[in-house]
Amino acid sequence: MARDIVIWPNKVLTTPTKPVTDFGEGLTKLLDEMTESMKEAEGIGIAATQIGVSLRCAWVGREDGTFFEIINPQILDKSGPVVLEEGCLSVPDYFDKTPRFHKVKVKYQDRVGEWHELEAEGRLAHVLQHEIDHLDGHVFVDHLSALKRGLILEKMRKLQKALQRQKKE
Repeated sequence: MARDIVIWPNKVLTTPTKPVTDFGEGLTKLLDEMTESMKEAEGIGIAATQIGVSLRCAWVGREDGTFFEIINPQILDKSGPVVLEEGCLSVPDYFDKTPRFHKVKVKYQDRVGEWHELEAEGRLAHVLQHEIDHLDGHVFVDHLSALKRGLILEKMRKLQKALQRQKKE
């Protein structure tokens, strides 16, 4: 079942997540809920924090349209600074140029706890950095100027209030 996407600046999005230690049924259920939420929102990735769960896991979209889970990920290496257009399910309808790296090396676990290493570049590297940022308590707007962040913050607070009113009706 899909869950609502949390809108920034909700505290869960700005708090570093806890490592996943239980690779059982609860994790499988969470990953399924994340998938449904991401598909419903038409995203190319989603972190657990974006549905209000402070655990270190996310889904990452490949360029071919498939997805894979990353659990307890760590960026081991990054190179080739690049600026890319970026958006976020938790900051709807806003896109801006964001500094990232063209290439990353990431270590992560899968749903059964097995470790993997992946070298990625281009779009996949971009999505990995974005989702791992979420797990570290950061949203892409943290990379923007204070002025831009302030303007976006105002819009997101209005959106949060509108969504709360809708729920009450």
